[in-house]
Amino acid sequence: MRPAPGYPSLSCVETVEAETAWLTVGERRLTADAVIATLSPLVLPERRARMESVLDARTPGVALAVENLHHSHNGAACIRTAEALGLQDLAAIESLNPFPTLDEKAGRDGGDAVDAKKITRLTDRWMSIHRLRGPADLRAFADARGMAVWGAAPLGTATLADIPVDRPVVVLFGNEKSGLLPETIAACDATFRIPMFGFVESFNISVSVGIVLYDLLRRRREARAAASPEGADALSPLRRKALLARWLFEDVRAADLILKRELTDG
Repeated sequence: MRPAPGYPSLSCVETVEAETAWLTVGERRLTADAVIATLSPLVLPERRARMESVLDARTPGVALAVENLHHSHNGAACIRTAEALGLQDLAAIESLNPFPTLDEKAGRDGGDAVDAKKITRLTDRWMSIHRLRGPADLRAFADARGMAVWGAAPLGTATLADIPVDRPVVVLFGNEKSGLLPETIAACDATFRIPMFGFVESFNISVSVGIVLYDLLRRRREARAAASPEGADALSPLRRKALLARWLFEDVRAADLILKRELTDG
């Protein structure tokens, strides 16, 4: 699996089993605890509090997956929407098209060039983007996390309202023109459709992502809050620490040089 773009100095490994992380500075690995202790004094208390509040709201029981997106601006809009709604993980299948990197211009099909970073508003810095080779990788990603895979399809056998809120789930969306590949649909646990009432047959993919995630997360949070005051999804303590270390690294200017000076032998 290739690392997500945009983190050239950061090596952050988060496993399902241990959910631990480290930074590689020079030839030395630094623990998340060491990174947090070193970089926290360099951010304003209000900024650190903001990071903690966002971590509190993360919903690891839902992940977004997309397959072979063609337009950079659509990929960027999906990242921004998912992050704003509290997701941490976005899985991108790249069996035909590479997921748009945020270092390039949008409009690879010859359309207007739009800086994708202007669309994401830098939200890619806070998410975990997993690049996958095909549906088998997505199935492995979901199975390792105990998640069902629900694929969006115009002829889905269920509707958005049928996606369950009582277990972890990956919601999957296909290419803007052709939708999900047949082999990818076969790897899903179920397919669903968004009810429509007009002449048009589909929404723009970023609109579909927004509709589905908003509804699913609202229902999931309401159901879990009703079941228990502590019933909301929550990051594991280890993954929370891993993400805080990575976010501080992203937020502090010249963090790699500071860590190398403070925590390595040179």
